[in-house]
Amino acid sequence: MKIIKAGTRKSLLALVQTQIIIDKIRKKFPEISVDIVPISTKGDEHLNRTLDSFGGKGVFTKELDEQLLDGSIDIAVHSAKDMPTHLPHGLMIGAVGKRECFGDVLAVCRDRFPHLSQGDIPSLPEGFVAGTGSLRRSLALSKLNPGIRPAPIRGNVQTRLMKLKSGAYDGIILAQAGIRRLLDNQAKVDGAGIADDFDYSPFSFIPIDIRDMLPAAGQGLLAVECRCGDEEILEILSAVNDTESALSLEAERGFLQAIGGGCNAPAAAFTKVWQGQIFMDAMYAANGQNMEKIWGSAPVDQAKELGQDMARRLVRKDIPSPGRVFLIGAGPGDEGLMSVKGLARLGEADVIVYDHLASPGFLNEARDDARLVYAGKVAGSHYLKQDEISRLLVRYAREGKTVARLKGGDVFVFGRGSEEGEALCEAGIEFEVIPGISSAYAVPAYAGIPVTHRGLASAFHVITGHEDETKGRLSLDYNILAKEEGTLVFLMGLKNLEDIARRLVEGGKDPATPAAVIQSGTTSRQKVALAPLASIWEEAGKQGIKTPAITVVGPVADLEKILSWYGKGPMWGKNVLLTGSRSMTRLMAKAFENEGAQPIPFSLIRTVPSEGVEIDSVYETLERWTWAVFTSRNGVETFFEGMKERQVDVRRLAGMKFAAIGQGTARALLEYGIVCDYVPQVFTSEAMAKDWVPLLCPCDRVLLLRARQASKVLEDALEAAGISYKAAALYEICPDWRKAGELNRLLDETDYITLCSASAARALCQMAGAKRVNDCPARVVCIGPVTCRQAIEEGLAVDLTAQTYDTQGMIRAILKDLQK
Repeated sequence: MKIIKAGTRKSLLALVQTQIIIDKIRKKFPEISVDIVPISTKGDEHLNRTLDSFGGKGVFTKELDEQLLDGSIDIAVHSAKDMPTHLPHGLMIGAVGKRECFGDVLAVCRDRFPHLSQGDIPSLPEGFVAGTGSLRRSLALSKLNPGIRPAPIRGNVQTRLMKLKSGAYDGIILAQAGIRRLLDNQAKVDGAGIADDFDYSPFSFIPIDIRDMLPAAGQGLLAVECRCGDEEILEILSAVNDTESALSLEAERGFLQAIGGGCNAPAAAFTKVWQGQIFMDAMYAANGQNMEKIWGSAPVDQAKELGQDMARRLVRKDIPSPGRVFLIGAGPGDEGLMSVKGLARLGEADVIVYDHLASPGFLNEARDDARLVYAGKVAGSHYLKQDEISRLLVRYAREGKTVARLKGGDVFVFGRGSEEGEALCEAGIEFEVIPGISSAYAVPAYAGIPVTHRGLASAFHVITGHEDETKGRLSLDYNILAKEEGTLVFLMGLKNLEDIARRLVEGGKDPATPAAVIQSGTTSRQKVALAPLASIWEEAGKQGIKTPAITVVGPVADLEKILSWYGKGPMWGKNVLLTGSRSMTRLMAKAFENEGAQPIPFSLIRTVPSEGVEIDSVYETLERWTWAVFTSRNGVETFFEGMKERQVDVRRLAGMKFAAIGQGTARALLEYGIVCDYVPQVFTSEAMAKDWVPLLCPCDRVLLLRARQASKVLEDALEAAGISYKAAALYEICPDWRKAGELNRLLDETDYITLCSASAARALCQMAGAKRVNDCPARVVCIGPVTCRQAIEEGLAVDLTAQTYDTQGMIRAILKDLQK
C-alpha cells in the first residue's frame, strides 16, 4: 500500500489530531503516503443546538463510518471520547495514540483574570458564568464552587474562545489535550503543522485537578478506526498503537457501554496502567444530579471487565466502605527487629505497599491472595513519587481493602509517613501507625556505638543529612548543632558528608571529635568507617561506604573499638536467598542465622490446595489405608489443614502408619503429633521405592499424599510390587509471580541462592530467567541430585549440591565453598 486515505472532521483540532497520527505512521513507514480527507459531520453542522437534541453519540462519527465502510477512506481518526459506545458492524479500533494530557482546563481572558491559578477556582465570585456543553463538567463545577453558573456552549475551540473574548462567558471549560495539541501545532516551524492563525495569547488555560473534575471516558485519547479484516491497515496501525493507552480505552469504553452512557452522559472514567494492574476512577449521576464515585483495579487482561464491573456497581450503588491503612515501620534491616504487631498486620493485609529499604523477607508474611506493590524508594531514584504513593494508599483503601504500608525504619522518623497520614486524613480514610525501631539508634547499637553514655553523652540528636531545599529556607543551623551537647546522628547524608563535616568544624566542633559512618546497619552488608570528624568523609571513601548509611558524631563513636559485637560466624557478610515454601524458608532461616549469614526467606512458590470430589474422597476413606506417605512439608501442612476445614477427627488416622521423605517432612508430621514409622536414609523418591516398597505386605494399601507435579517413581514401584495404592494430588505448586520484580532486584545483592525442590528451580527460571540468574554474582546451591537435575534442565549453572539432602547439607556445602 502506497497511499492511505485518513478521514477526519473538518475542524482545526480534528485536522491537527489526524496529523499527529499521520506523523507517527510516516515515522514508522516513510515509504507510505497518507492523505487527509476532511469530512463534514452532522455534529459540526448544527452548532446552535445541544447534542442531545439531534442524536448525541455518533453525530461526530456517522459520516466517517459510512465512508470507511464503502471504502472511500482507509482510516478515521477520532477523539476517543466522541465515539459512540458501539461501533457499526464491520468497523473496529485499530490503534490508540499515547495519552499525554487527560484533564480539563478553565479558559479565561488574561486581561480580566490576570492572576488566576488552579487554587482560585473554588473562590471565583458568585455568578461566574462558565461555558460547557457537558453535564459531567457542570456537576463537577457546581460541587467545586456552588457560586459558578454553568451555561451551555457549542462550537469548535476557536469559536468558543471568541465567545469567551466577546464577554458572553466569564470562562469556558475545554479538554486540556485539545488545547495542548493546538498550541504544539502552532509552535511547529517551517510549515510542519496545520495552518492556524488564531491568536491564543489573550487566554489563560488553568488546569483543573482531576480529583475535582474527573475526565470523560476516552478523554485525551486518539482512536484510529478501520475496517475489520483489513490486514494491511491493521499491520500498519499495530506499529503506532500504544498498548497502555489501548488498555485504558478498552476499560473506559467498557464502563461507558455497561452504564449506557453517551457523549454527554453524566459519567466519567479515568484509568491508569501500572505494574500489570489497571486502576480506574469512575463517576456516574444516575439521577442527573448527584455524582457517585468509586475506585477499582484489576489485572490488565481484565480491562474491559473492570469497566463493566465498575458500571454495575455504580448503577446498583454498590459502593464499598473504605478500608483501613496500617503505616508500619519495618525497622532498619534485620528482620528480627520488626514488631510482633507489625508482622500480624502484614499477614492480614489485602495490599502491601513496600519500600526498597524494608527487608524483602517480610513479603513471606503476605497472604497468598494479597497484592504486593513496590513503591521503589531508593536513594537518588524514586520509582514512585511521594504524592503518587499517598494517592495509591487512598485508592486501595477506597476499594475497601486493608492496606499495609511497609516503610524502612520508623514511620515518623524521616520516613514521610506523616505526609501519607495527612493524605489519608484528607480522604477520610482510617489509619493506624505501628512504629518501627529507628535506624537512628539501632544501627549505631549494632556497630557497638551507644548513642548515650554516662559521662560521654547525656543526649542525642537525630538530623536529616539532606534537607528538603523546596522548603524555601533551610532550618539546620550548623553553628548551633556544632555546640550541642551529646551525640549527633545524621541520617541519609552520605553524599553530603564532606559538607556536613566542614560546616560542623566551621561552627566550632573540634575537628578531632570521633565520628563513624555505618553502611547498611543491622544487615550482613554492615561496614563501619571510623575517623576524626575532619577526615571522616575521606575515610568513608577509602572504606567504600555506600548508601544507605548513617553518620554518628561524638565521643561515643570511639566505643565501637570496645563494644563492637555484630558480624560473627563463618558465613558473616553473606546474603543467602531461601526460595523454598514459606514454612520451610522460615525454618531454614534460623539455621543460616546461627552461621552468621543473613538469610532472606523469599518463597518463590505458592501451594494451591486441590479441590473437588476426588480430594473429598481422600478424607472420607481414611480408614481404608494402612500407610500414608508424605514427600514434603507442604503435603503434611495441606493434608492436616484439609482435615481441619472438613472437621475430620484425627483419631480416624489411628490405623495408619506414616512414611516421610526427608527429616524435614518427618519433623512436620511430629508437629501434628505423628511420629514417623519410616524415613529413608537417602531423602529421595528413588530411595523410598528401593528400600521401603519391598518391606510392604500384599495386604497393605498405600495413600500417596503429594503435589500434582510429583514424580511417578513411587507409583511405578508400588504397581510393580502389586501393592494397592492411591496417588492423591493434594496441592499444586505455582510460581509466586507477585515477587518476580523483587526477585530480580535481589539477585545482584545475593551471594547464594538455595533451591530445595525442582519446583523452586522451575519458578526461579520462570520468574527471572536462567541467563539472568547465571549472570548475577550469586552461586546456586541445590539440596540434592533431583533438584540439581531439574535446575540444569532449566538452564541454570549449578555451583553446589548438598551431600546430605537437607538444610544442614546445604550449609556444609556453602561453608566448604567459603574455605576455598
